[in-house]
Amino acid sequence: MKIEADGFEFDFSDALDAFRFDEQDTTQPHFHGLSHAMKAVDLVVELPTDYLFIEVKDFHAADDYNFKSAISAAQREDRQAHFKHLREVLKHMFSDTWLYRWAEGKADKPIRYLCLVTLDNALLSVMRKELINQLPVGLAGARWSGALAQSCVVVNLERWNTNFPRWPVARVSK
Repeated sequence: MKIEADGFEFDFSDALDAFRFDEQDTTQPHFHGLSHAMKAVDLVVELPTDYLFIEVKDFHAADDYNFKSAISAAQREDRQAHFKHLREVLKHMFSDTWLYRWAEGKADKPIRYLCLVTLDNALLSVMRKELINQLPVGLAGARWSGALAQSCVVVNLERWNTNFPRWPVARVSK
């Protein structure tokens, strides 16, 4: 099952279903009519044992987020602001999608959040740690009977294909 999102083609050969969450065609089975107040991930993939929520961000100016390579305090502050904004966007994409799926009765399997972003390796690790703290991942409270997310992974294209060889992804030729 192949599906495209934001210039990338994913191959989920073992999926039960895979679809663009923001489907705009009202005749399609996965049309959601998304609220303007809520966000959603790019793809939802149903596997036999869990769901994948996948967000794709392909940056034309990835250095705008790389606060580690800033050459001045002002540049570092500006880049950190971009990075924090990205974290907030990724966090809300997951939580809003989770709420949509819960309301549809489709939060009935463990959910893994996978973010494919075109950032360098050092920033991927920082973003993953921040998202795990923000979402939360796993059982976050003593009274919780289930986790919102089983895991959160932030990777670039190279790391995606290394970590998930059974779900290869490639850039779409234009």
